[in-house]
Amino acid sequence: MLLAILPLILLDVFGLITRGSGDVPSNRAYEQLHAFMGFLDIPPVFMVFAGGAIIIIVLFTWHLFKNQPWSVKPNVLVGIPLEGALWAIPLLLIAPLFTVSVLAAAPTASGLESLPMMDRVLVSISAGLYEELLFRMVGIALLHALFVDLCRMRNLDGTLLAILGSAIAFAWYHDPSLDAPAAAFFYLLAGLELGILFVVRGFAIAVWTHVLYNTVIFTTMSSGT
Repeated sequence: MLLAILPLILLDVFGLITRGSGDVPSNRAYEQLHAFMGFLDIPPVFMVFAGGAIIIIVLFTWHLFKNQPWSVKPNVLVGIPLEGALWAIPLLLIAPLFTVSVLAAAPTASGLESLPMMDRVLVSISAGLYEELLFRMVGIALLHALFVDLCRMRNLDGTLLAILGSAIAFAWYHDPSLDAPAAAFFYLLAGLELGILFVVRGFAIAVWTHVLYNTVIFTTMSSGT
């Protein structure tokens, strides 16, 4: 999983370094991560690498604790982005039903239509990485610990509730005022799919699904949207 998303992490850092945080539309998940880092008094120079570093550390530590083999299968590295592309198709197929509402509510959409294509791709990667970090890697883990470890629920029930809770938070994040109910419903469906993918297929496939969906949507936006 780590090696499969490493190109995305490197592209994200490249974009942050070369474009600067003020030159592209902000991503709230990224801003919240920076606020947390600021609370911990981490120097700003290290914040550029903070999100990618957190993902790398968590996945690397997970690998060590599970005592998994160190061999890398090239077909798996290729298969993860391809599977992500396949899982992005259902979201892309239903997105046109909610197009106006979804674009209006997207926290990264404002100003995207005026950006160069490469900047749109960089925003797509950043949003996919940090939203999956916030809502799936952190959100589902915390909710699962709450339901299963503290409330003593069955693992299956706790996992399903964690996925649902994360999806609700994901929908609220994209439309906190609930001004666009259609958008909220779409993001709820997207959050459910991404949550199930995270639990069943892993973090990397959820990230690639999210990034590829974002890339198609953001790069096809017209200046008249």
